[in-house]
Amino acid sequence: MLWSWDCRLGRRPFPRRREASTKISWLPAWFVLLFVVTGMACSTGPPRELIERNDHSGLATWYEQEALRLRSKAEEMHQMAELYATPSYRPAPRESKSELIFHCRPFMDYYTKASDEAEALAKLHREQEPSIP
Repeated sequence: MLWSWDCRLGRRPFPRRREASTKISWLPAWFVLLFVVTGMACSTGPPRELIERNDHSGLATWYEQEALRLRSKAEEMHQMAELYATPSYRPAPRESKSELIFHCRPFMDYYTKASDEAEALAKLHREQEPSIP
């Protein structure tokens, strides 16, 4: 524990807190929490029970829903870029409109490509679905 020195009294009347070291020790914990939450949000995959049961119909439905979710994310990023491009939008002093718009484009491309892949996988599973006579 650190102590503050009071020159008038010639002693240390009260302990001084270690604020900086406490804040630094929490920093790795926040990074770990952010990593875990991001990993959980980004790691979507088809439900294991559908794969184990070889349920092509269920997998096709899951991939179709995933494609819709990804398309909506791409549209959300597109709307965000349009918002940044409007004359009434005022970015923070350290940002520029072009940087913000440039930030949205890779996400739009990523979500669009992922949606296309999910649609292709849904089509593939629909084709492998056993036909019932």
